[in-house]
Amino acid sequence: MNGLGGHPQTTTLSDRVYGIVRENLRSGVYKPGEKITHRAIASQVGVSVTPVREAITRLVSEESLSMEGPKTIKAPSLGRSDLEEITKLRVNLEGWAAELAAGNASTTFIRELEQHHLVYCAHRRANDSKAKIVANAKFHFALYAQSKAPRLLTIIDNLWVTIGPTLGLLANRGLEDNDGERFHDAAIAALKARNAAAVQAAIVNDILTARVKILQILKPE
Repeated sequence: MNGLGGHPQTTTLSDRVYGIVRENLRSGVYKPGEKITHRAIASQVGVSVTPVREAITRLVSEESLSMEGPKTIKAPSLGRSDLEEITKLRVNLEGWAAELAAGNASTTFIRELEQHHLVYCAHRRANDSKAKIVANAKFHFALYAQSKAPRLLTIIDNLWVTIGPTLGLLANRGLEDNDGERFHDAAIAALKARNAAAVQAAIVNDILTARVKILQILKPE
């Protein structure tokens, strides 16, 4: 991929670490308020501490991570009011992205989305909570990417980075029900029927159902 003036863009070690930590946040790998150390990330990725420090500084500046001291870096931890604000944003933005995606969805894309869903279902039935939540994120972002609205996708991605650790709290509880499967099935059926409003409704219902479950976990403010 070329940047301005035709010069090739290079990916640095810092960029790589940044992408991995963001994905971990988005996919609920970290718990809310979990302490994240430079050395632990360096060991995980297989790099020195320097690119990790650069990536963490970037994530803190974006407010994707919080720095409570020189060596105390934590994953986002949401209160009930934070959850309500983010849920309203997600309902509007992700619902819109799903609606736009419906207008762009080809038969080939729908088959690809079905494969993402099958992976999600397999992990749920295997009681693999971590893999399930990663598969859930892949399903949603595959759908939203089909909106062909890159700025919208960036905003949604930032919201998921913030709420990801909190959504991760549902991983084990979600193994006990099939809500995610039902909403994914409904979205896929609506895509096949070319019913944009129904695709939007399936995603919105998924988000609102998660909200109710999270509120049962979060402590009152």
